[in-house]
Amino acid sequence: MSGSGGGGGWVDQPTDDCARLAQQTTLNSPNRMVLSGLQKGDLLEVRVSKIGRGVVVEAVRNNQVAGSITSSIIQKLAECVENGYEYVAEVLDIQGGACRIHVRVK
Repeated sequence: MSGSGGGGGWVDQPTDDCARLAQQTTLNSPNRMVLSGLQKGDLLEVRVSKIGRGVVVEAVRNNQVAGSITSSIIQKLAECVENGYEYVAEVLDIQGGACRIHVRVK
């Protein structure tokens, strides 16, 4: 066979998606008591728990749950945590009971 034209071989790019995994989202089921003590720029611990076949991801401050994270990345996030990665949720904005966060590797 001849002429694929692409040169073949592997592309020399980082394949570690866990190190680049990040997303902005809004906390679900926010805890207003915890939110009242937060401000823009605060970092929350991201905890991942498996319950049966499901995954629960929470943003935590001082062992108190600020809210849950239900974005499209939670399955990959759970895999990455199992592989030793740690993540934080940076507070971007708080308006009333709504809290926008940016989830990223620690």
